[in-house]
Amino acid sequence: MRPGYSYSEPPPGAVTCLTCRRMALAITRAEAGRRAAEANACRRPGDPRPPVDVVYWACCVRPRFRRARLGDCPDGSTYGSVVCEVVEEG
Repeated sequence: MRPGYSYSEPPPGAVTCLTCRRMALAITRAEAGRRAAEANACRRPGDPRPPVDVVYWACCVRPRFRRARLGDCPDGSTYGSVVCEVVEEG
């Protein structure tokens, strides 16, 4: 933990990427697919942006995750969701 910051326990289901050290809430590939379909259903005709895909919830090229623990994310930080179906011990 860095001095000068306050930390709380991470929320249930939180993981930390061992590649980039970012904390996020783990979701399954199926949940990411459901969220992508929901987002794409709300798109307006002629929207120039590409459709949302499961890749939107990816972390790194070769992510490895462990359960998040105290000190991974300072209080007040924002975090998102990430597709994570395998969590390493440690």
